Amino acid sequence: MILRNLEQIIHYLSLIFVNNLALKTKDLNIRLTMKKVSQSAKSYSNNGTKLSQKKISVYFTKGISNSSTMNSTIEINAVNRETPRKRKISEDTDLTRVKIAKCDNISDACSIKSIHQTPRKQRLAIGNKDNVIDIFNSSGKNNDTDMAINETISEDIFITEYDWKENIGTNEYISTTYKSNKKQIMEKKALLQEIQPDNHLIKENKTDHMKQSVFGDKKDEGIHSEIESFFTDDFKDSFEEEWCLNTSQINFNSLQRCKIIDVQREYNSILLTVNQEDCGTSDTTVRCSGFWKDAKVQKDDIVVIQARKENNQWIIDNSSGFLIVQPDALISGTTVSGALFCKRKAVLSEKFRKMESLPPFMGDSTPLVIGSLVHELLQTAIRKNISEVSDITMLMNSILQTTDTCSLLYASKISLETCRQQILPYVPKIREFIQHYLKDKMQQGINNIKNNFKGRIAQIRDIEENIWLPKLGLKGKIDISAEVKVNCKQKIMPLEIKTGKPSFSLEHRAQVILYIMMMSLTGQDTDTGLLLYLRENNIQEINSSHPEKRDLILLRNSLASYFVPKSSEKLSNLTSKSDLQMLDLPEPINHHNACSKCTYNTLCCMYLSKDSSIQLSETNPLVELGKKILDKYKPSHIDYVLHWISLLQMEESSQSSNNVTRYLWTLSPEKREAKKTCICNLKVIGKVTDCDTKYRHTFVRSNLDTQFSNINIPYMEFSDNEYVLVSTNTRINLSAGFIAQRKEDSITLILERDVTKYNINEFFHIDKYSSSSLFSGNLANVGGLMSDSEICEKLRDIVIDKKPACFEKGLPYPIIKASARILQNLNKIQQRAVLMAISAKEYLLIKGMPGTGKTQTVVALVEVLHKLGHSVLITSHTNSAVDNILLKLLHKDIDFLRLGSSTHPSLRHKSEAYATADCNTPSSLETVYSSKNIIGVTCYGAHHALLGRRTFDVCIVDESTQVLQPTVLRPLYSAKKFILVGDPDQLPPIIKNKLARKLGADESLFARLDSENNTIKLTKQYRMNKSIMYLANKLTYNDMLEAGDTSIENATFVTPSKEVNVLTKEEEWIQKALSSDISDSIIVLNTGCTNKLKENYNLSEKGYLDSDEVNSNIWEAVIVSKLVKTFLKVNAKLENIGIIAPFRAHVSLLKKVVAEDIEINTVDQYQGRDKEIIIYSCAKSITNFSDIREDLEVLGDHRRLTVAITRAKHKLIVVADKRTISQYSAFKKLFYLIENKNIIDLDNSYNGFCWENLLRIL
Repeated sequence: MILRNLEQIIHYLSLIFVNNLALKTKDLNIRLTMKKVSQSAKSYSNNGTKLSQKKISVYFTKGISNSSTMNSTIEINAVNRETPRKRKISEDTDLTRVKIAKCDNISDACSIKSIHQTPRKQRLAIGNKDNVIDIFNSSGKNNDTDMAINETISEDIFITEYDWKENIGTNEYISTTYKSNKKQIMEKKALLQEIQPDNHLIKENKTDHMKQSVFGDKKDEGIHSEIESFFTDDFKDSFEEEWCLNTSQINFNSLQRCKIIDVQREYNSILLTVNQEDCGTSDTTVRCSGFWKDAKVQKDDIVVIQARKENNQWIIDNSSGFLIVQPDALISGTTVSGALFCKRKAVLSEKFRKMESLPPFMGDSTPLVIGSLVHELLQTAIRKNISEVSDITMLMNSILQTTDTCSLLYASKISLETCRQQILPYVPKIREFIQHYLKDKMQQGINNIKNNFKGRIAQIRDIEENIWLPKLGLKGKIDISAEVKVNCKQKIMPLEIKTGKPSFSLEHRAQVILYIMMMSLTGQDTDTGLLLYLRENNIQEINSSHPEKRDLILLRNSLASYFVPKSSEKLSNLTSKSDLQMLDLPEPINHHNACSKCTYNTLCCMYLSKDSSIQLSETNPLVELGKKILDKYKPSHIDYVLHWISLLQMEESSQSSNNVTRYLWTLSPEKREAKKTCICNLKVIGKVTDCDTKYRHTFVRSNLDTQFSNINIPYMEFSDNEYVLVSTNTRINLSAGFIAQRKEDSITLILERDVTKYNINEFFHIDKYSSSSLFSGNLANVGGLMSDSEICEKLRDIVIDKKPACFEKGLPYPIIKASARILQNLNKIQQRAVLMAISAKEYLLIKGMPGTGKTQTVVALVEVLHKLGHSVLITSHTNSAVDNILLKLLHKDIDFLRLGSSTHPSLRHKSEAYATADCNTPSSLETVYSSKNIIGVTCYGAHHALLGRRTFDVCIVDESTQVLQPTVLRPLYSAKKFILVGDPDQLPPIIKNKLARKLGADESLFARLDSENNTIKLTKQYRMNKSIMYLANKLTYNDMLEAGDTSIENATFVTPSKEVNVLTKEEEWIQKALSSDISDSIIVLNTGCTNKLKENYNLSEKGYLDSDEVNSNIWEAVIVSKLVKTFLKVNAKLENIGIIAPFRAHVSLLKKVVAEDIEINTVDQYQGRDKEIIIYSCAKSITNFSDIREDLEVLGDHRRLTVAITRAKHKLIVVADKRTISQYSAFKKLFYLIENKNIIDLDNSYNGFCWENLLRIL
C-alpha cells in the first residue's frame, strides 16, 4: 500500500510537470475542476486503520513572489500530526497561479490568469490557501503566455485524484486535475518529446484513481528523481508507526478544547494564543477573521477551536473553522433557533422561564400541550410498530390516561375530551406517515406533495435522543434519529416533528441543522436531516452548508455571553446603582405585534428605560409600548425588581463556580468520584422494568482491577429522590432520573430511558446534577411582580412599599367559640398570636424566639382555620420544617396533602403519589386536589400545578427568616393573605456572594416587614434553663425571653448518684466541665493557640493533619471526643448530646475523631433543633489577627452564635482558642457575659490537663 501511494504521488507530479510543458504549445486544452465532497471525521477515526495508514495531507506553502528567489521551501503537513517537515530545493523558481472561481460553494471550472515562465523549474503548491493552486512549469524559455482553461467539464478520464482532510465536520476537497482528450495528447506526443527529450512518458498507474495511461513510461531523471527522493523520504516517515515529530502542537483539524492565554485584537482579525494545560501542549496561535473577529473572548477563557492550517498558521475565517466560546454553557438547540427572530426574548425567556407558570401569566397553552402529546403518540407508535388507525387510536387513549398526561392537562386546564378531539385528526396522518416511510407502502397523499422527501426510513435508531455536546456548547433532544435509505444509499438523519402549519421557517430549519451538527459529532454519519409537518405530512430533507453552520454557531456564541454569569471580580468593580441593576441583554427587535403580545415585554421595557446605550427611533413600537406599560408602576417598584434581579445574578456567579455538571466532560469518572460527585464504573443487573413511562434500573459495581473495585457503593453526598444523570465514557447524560433505593452494594434509579437498549459495551457512571432551575425560579418570582393583576398589585404594595398590616376590629362570636377548645392548651401570648392571624386582612408576622413554641402555635392556627372551613397552604424553606407541622396535624385527625417527593416516611400515605395513584383523567385529579383544604409543600416546590390552579385563603410560611425574598414570593402568589413565622435574630437566608450579601440579599421578607404594628412576639420559652436563657437575653433578645415554668428554669444536667465516683476519678478540668451545678451550665474550654502545639507534637503519622487547617482543628476534636466519652461514662444518653461546629471541614474531622454515633453538624443544620447537652467547637486558632474579616466570616455572624447557644437546654460547653475567637465582637460579648470561674484554661499540668494523654485517643 505504501509503494502504491508513493507511485501515485510521483506519477501525479510528473504529470503536472509534463503537462505544463504541453501548455507552451498552445494546442493542448486542459480542463480543471474542484469537486467538493463532505465526509464525517468519524470515518477517519473509526475505520479500523492505524494512524500511520490514514491519508496524508500534502500541500506547499504560499508561492515565492520573486521569480529569482533561491532556496524555496516546500512543506509537507501530516493531518494527524500537523507539525511541518521542511526540505530545501536549490533551484530557480517561477510561479504559475491558477485561480479557482467559486459559485454557490461549488468550485467551478478555473482559468489560468497568467503564466510567467523563467528558466528551469517552477514552484508547485497544492491546497486551498486563498483558493490558489501553484503549478510546476519546467520550461527553460522566457515567453509570456496567457492561456484560458477550457471551462467545459467532461466526465471521461481521471488522470489523478488528490484529497486531503480539512476539518472535522467540514468540507474535504478532491482536486481532479487535467481531464484531457486522449487523442490530442497522443498527437502531441512527438512534439513534447522534442521539447523535453529527457522527459519520457510515465507508465500507466494501476490504482482505482488512475484508470487511463496518458503519457510515456519513463520518469524524468532530473527534477523527477529529486522530487521522487523528496517524497519517498517523507512518505516513508508518514507511514512509520512511530513518528519522529514534535507532538506538542495542537491539531485544530478537529475540535479542540483550549484555554486562551493571550488575545491580540487587530484591524480585521483577532489573534488568540491558546494551550491545552492538561495535555502538555505548547502555546499555539490561531487567527480569527471575518465574522469571528468580533468574538467576545478574553484571557483565561475556555474555548473550542477548529481551524485550517495555512502558511504555518491556524486560520478561522468565513469559509472554514469554528470558534465556540463559553463551551461549558450548554444552550439548547430550541433556544438558539428561537433567537433568530428575537435574541432579547430568547435570553429573557431562558432566564425567567418559570414566569409563565405563575398564576398572573398563565395563558392558553393548548397548542403546546397538543403538540407535545402528538409527538409522544407518533414516537410511541413507531417504537411499538403500530400502523393501523384503530391501533393508533387505542394507543392515544392509553397515553391520555397516564399520570404525566393527566398532570399536564390539569395544569393547562384542558379537559380530556377536548384534548382527544384535537389529537384525533393526527391519527390518520400518523398512519399515513408510518405506512409510507417505514412500511414502504406508498401513500398517494404524501407522494403528491411537491418536494416531499422521496426516500424511506429503514430503521429507527433512537427516539428523544438526548445529546449534550460541550464541543459545540449545545444540547438538545432529537425527536427521532432514523436510518434512512435514499437514492440507494443509507445514512442517518435527525427527524424533527412539527404539528403546526408547514412553513419550513428559518427557525425550524436551523433546529434541524443544529441537530445534524450534533449527531455528526457523536460519530454518526449525518449530513442532512428531515423536517416533518405532521398535520399535512409535508416532509423535506434539510441540507446544511458551512455558512449556515457558521452563522448558527455565531448566534449560539452571542447567546452564551448573556447566559454565563459575570465573575465576582467583575461584579465587585461595579460601583454605581445603575450599573449594578443592569442585566446584559441583546437589542430589541422592531415588531409591534410580537412585542405587544410578548410575556416578557414589561421586563424588556424596564431594562430599556435604564439602558442609555440603546437609543430607539421614535417609530419603534417599544417607545410607545414602553410608556404605556411602565406608567402603571412606581419607580420604587421598578428599582426593587431590578435590584433583586442583580442580586440573584451575583449569587449565581458565586455558585456557578461550584457547578459540578461541567465535571462530566472535564474530569474522568474516577476523579469525579474522588470529588464525591459521581459513582463510577457500574453495570445494570437484572431486568429493566417499566414504571408508567419511566424505567427502573438496578446498578452494581463492575469488577475492575482498580482502586474502585470495591463492590460497595460510595454514596457520600447522594440521597434518596435526588435527581441524577447516567453517562458513559463516550456519551454524556445518556438518561436522567431519580434515586429510588440505595443499598450497600447496589443503587436503583427510575430513569427516563432504558439505557440497556443501546447495547453499550461500557460502564455506566451516575453523577450529581447542578440545576439552574432555582435561579430561574427566583428570577421568575421577582419578575412576576410586574404584572397588571390584582394579586401582583397587592404584593407590590406590601413587599415593595411596605404597606402596614391591617386587622379586623373584632372577631365574630362563632369564630371565638370555634377556636376556644383548640386555644386552651396555649399560653396567652400564643392565643393572641392565633387570633391576630385570623383577624389579619392581608398579612401578619409571628416572631418565635428560641423555645417559645412557634410550631405548636402554627399547628393550633391551622386547626382553627380548618375548623372555620378555610383552605391553608403550609410551606417552609425545608422539607423537615413542613413535615414537622404535618406530623403534628396527623395526630389531630386533620386531612391534608403533602406535595413533593422528599417526605417523612410517616407521611407517605398523605403524599401526592399515594393520593393520585388511581387518577387517570384530569377531572379525577382535580377532584383529589380540590378535596384537600390543607396542602403542604416547600417554597421551592410551590411551582406545582396545583398552586397555579388554586388560590388559598391563608398561606403560612414557617422558618420564613431563612427564605430569600424572591423564593418566598412564589407561594404568596397563590394566597389571599399570608402569615410569616420566624426569628430574624436567628439564621438568615444563605448567600455566598459577599457583595450581594452586603447589598441586602440576606434580608428576608420577615426582616423587611418586621415592625411593632406588623409583628407579634412569642416570648415564653420552654427549652433553656435560667443560666442559658440569661446568656441569650443579654446577647440578643434584650431580656424579652422568660421561662415558661420554674421546672424548666431550674433544670440542669444531673449525674446519676451511682456514677459520681466515676466523675471524681477524672481530671479536674473534666470534673468542672461536667459539673451539674446550674451556675456551671455554661463552660468555656480555652485551648489557647493550638497552632503552636504543632512544634511539640507530630500528628502526621496518625493522618490527622487536615489540609484545611484554618477551618478544622484536631486539637479541639480530641477535647470534644474526651468530653463525649466522659458524658457516656456517667450515663448521659447519646441522643441527648449534640456537637456543633461552624465549618463543614471541622464537622468532617469531628466525625472521624468522635467514634460514637452522635449528631455532629453545622449551625445551619441545627436550626429548629435542641439537645440537653451542646458542645460547640469553634475550630479557628490563628496568630495573625489582621487576616480576620468579621463582616464576611461565619464566626462573625451574631445570628449564628445565637442559634448555637440556644440549642442547649441544660448544658453548653464552648471549646475555643479564646484569644482568636474574641476578635469577633459577638464572641467577645459572649465571653464577657460568662463568669471567669466557668472559663477553664487548658494548659499542660494545670487542672490535671495533659495534651499527650488526650492525643492517645487518636
